[in-house]
Amino acid sequence: MNVARTWAFADGGSKSLQSAPGVYNEQMFQGLDFVISEAKNYGIHLILSLVDNFEAFGGKKQYVAWAVQKGQKLTSDDDFFTNSMVKEFYKNYITDVLTRVNKITNVAYNNDSTILSWELINEPRCPSDLSGKTIQNWITEMAGHLRSIDTNHLLEIGLEGFYGNDKKQYNPNSISYGTDFISNNQIQGIDFTTIHIYPDQWLPGSTSEAQDNWASQWIQAHIDDSKLLKKPILIGEFGKSSNTTGYNIEMRDNYFGKIYGNIFNCAKDGGPCGGGLFWQLLDQGMENYGDGYEVVLQASPSTDRVILLQSLRLSKLS
Repeated sequence: MNVARTWAFADGGSKSLQSAPGVYNEQMFQGLDFVISEAKNYGIHLILSLVDNFEAFGGKKQYVAWAVQKGQKLTSDDDFFTNSMVKEFYKNYITDVLTRVNKITNVAYNNDSTILSWELINEPRCPSDLSGKTIQNWITEMAGHLRSIDTNHLLEIGLEGFYGNDKKQYNPNSISYGTDFISNNQIQGIDFTTIHIYPDQWLPGSTSEAQDNWASQWIQAHIDDSKLLKKPILIGEFGKSSNTTGYNIEMRDNYFGKIYGNIFNCAKDGGPCGGGLFWQLLDQGMENYGDGYEVVLQASPSTDRVILLQSLRLSKLS
């Protein structure tokens, strides 16, 4: 394991990185400094996400609420993508995070080689505009802003992989969220593509076998499209929830093995996919932060071994 993905945001509330637009909790930011410093010490590279589509850590909902407090007449969380004040709040946050000097290493984030990539937003969705124009314009604007500050690091969007209207039949149950894997990843400044894989959420009521087969097809479709885009692809999230009917550790291990098999076969053949990040790794004592997908390696030696074997065989290819 040599890459980890984590949040470089927590918006609103007493234990946040950003309690109000441009108002930062230095103690919390020093916690992020520590994460980056420790990652460097252990040879781990980081993907840092800058905001969430969802509200668990504030997310776009909090940004919109801040703008409403400033007198903006907003009615939807999706105004995050279009309102000029909200966008300015977010651009300022990007600037302040990327130019922060780590108090432990004395290296500015935008010069720190421990950081592999920035992520614009975790799992962007804009159901108020299924044409895709809103998110396409937002990604273009924010990628341009980030690139004006940092040309040292890779940049990805944070997509789940949903296609736009032209190919939405490939989406689970033909759902659409206003994103488009193809056009979004064609935007200048985006270096690699990502997908997330949650058939237990997206195909409820289907069998485990059907979900596994769908996951393999989902991966292959995006590998093929990433080849056409001439960009690498990372499986940014996958997992098996303990809330799944009939769940046991063996079920999760088998699922991880199948996802890892798809990744390894692609990498072995020189394809664009060479890695995948399971959601989510927790240490012992952190179980209260779990959402059903958590993996505590000390409590799951068989899963630990599945991950180890994948890491070893991928390392032999490089």
